[in-house]
Amino acid sequence: MFFKKPYYFTTMQNKHPSFFGDRLRRLRLDRGLTQTQLGNKVGLSKRMMAHYEKHATRPPTDKVALLAQALGVRMEDLLKDTPASRKTGGDPKFSRKLEKAKILPQGDKQLLATMIDSLLKKNKAKV
Repeated sequence: MFFKKPYYFTTMQNKHPSFFGDRLRRLRLDRGLTQTQLGNKVGLSKRMMAHYEKHATRPPTDKVALLAQALGVRMEDLLKDTPASRKTGGDPKFSRKLEKAKILPQGDKQLLATMIDSLLKKNKAKV
């Protein structure tokens, strides 16, 4: 009689991070989120987030959908090597600060946006 290996054993055998886990971790960090913060957005524990990033090779489709939505990407960007999935953000620390700035009063947000625009113009970056 043929027995399938339990899910735990098939995922724990991989010594290298899974493509999915690597992609998930990179997208999470690019957005300046901790495992706990992303887990809270999708209803998963920090421990489960760590598992997905380190061991999961085939996560449940419903979880992939929630994670993709929380990260602002398509499901296929988490599961496949696409041009969009290869885009990386810059400084995770800066991304976290911008994320925290979302709670500022509207006037402060406008001031921050003006300051950023001024710095970008000064450095000749596209606004």
